[in-house]
Amino acid sequence: MSDGGHCMNEQVQTAEWLKGIRVIELGQFLSAPYGGMILADLGAQVIKIEEPGSGDGARRMGMPYGGGDALLFRDLNRGKCSVTLDFKSESGRAALLELVATADIVISNLRPGIVAQYKIDGPTLTALNAGLIYCDLSAFGHSGPLSPLPGFEPLAQAYSGLASINGTPEGPPLRTGTSIVDMGSGMWIAISAMAALQQRARSGKGAIINLSLLDTALAWISMDISGYLNEGRTPQRRANGHPLLVPYDAFETQDGPLVIAAGNDAQFARLANILGRSEWAAMPQYSTNAARLTNKETLIAEISLILKTGTREHWVQLLQQAGVPCSSYNSIPEAIASPQVQQQGIIKHSCKTHRATVCLPFTIDGHRPGSLEEAPSLGRDNGLLAI
Repeated sequence: MSDGGHCMNEQVQTAEWLKGIRVIELGQFLSAPYGGMILADLGAQVIKIEEPGSGDGARRMGMPYGGGDALLFRDLNRGKCSVTLDFKSESGRAALLELVATADIVISNLRPGIVAQYKIDGPTLTALNAGLIYCDLSAFGHSGPLSPLPGFEPLAQAYSGLASINGTPEGPPLRTGTSIVDMGSGMWIAISAMAALQQRARSGKGAIINLSLLDTALAWISMDISGYLNEGRTPQRRANGHPLLVPYDAFETQDGPLVIAAGNDAQFARLANILGRSEWAAMPQYSTNAARLTNKETLIAEISLILKTGTREHWVQLLQQAGVPCSSYNSIPEAIASPQVQQQGIIKHSCKTHRATVCLPFTIDGHRPGSLEEAPSLGRDNGLLAI
């Protein structure tokens, strides 16, 4: 819940890193709006184009928050402008083209074929505005047999194979708990658009950038794909484990789970010492990571028995003091309340909106980008159409 007693409007610097950049967002739901949110947080003016009367369907994704738009919409569209127009009509398309003529970037994740049908696609709009950077996000890509199909997060995770490595070996494939493909695609929109802006500064020319949910999902499992193509390893579901490192897994204690990530032989030797098994570091079956991979099942079973004799906090303190990477498994409330997350300052509380906001995951010269402005009401900024 938001803590109005710790509102921090005065501590959030007005972002100017992308000041003067105008973005037109033909986006809905999650992926394109998340990309637009990143650019808005960095100081760009993001004009969200919405259908008159209904707007982005994300306004209704979830229960109304405070009697208004859903919380998801408010989070993804903070600090943006909202303009309503029907680009399917002659007048609406003309109004959109007027805005595009003044824009630096267009972001679209509209259904396949829609942008071409109504002549608001990359080739058409970059012909109108030679400096325009057009980011076109599809579900399955811009070529191939599935390119015409719409798609969403679970489809991309299922088709790409990403879901096949999530879950336990004996269980079914699982999608990730959060929409990493949608949000990752939004991140790639922002990264590619800013790279194109840099290129435009040298050449004066814009660019057409094609992205897809499928490409993002494949990028997230690139190491598993490489292992299969180059070493013939078919990736398996591995619960909390790692295919290349041992021990790199979750373990139960007397009062809850912890994760240990011993990434090299030196860290394993320190772990063995803490567990009272210092001889492990010299044993041929455990002394190297390659040997531990071969004997993973036996080693994990031995470590598990020892860790069950103590509490989670007991082991975390000993292991951290010894320089063995580890952590308790926190719930989201536990993580948010932890001193480390509090110190990071990534979560801000707005006096104006009375909401908590997760800002962008980096700082620039000590300042963390992230708008505390409210998402716009539908059509709030239609006055921009007079430009």
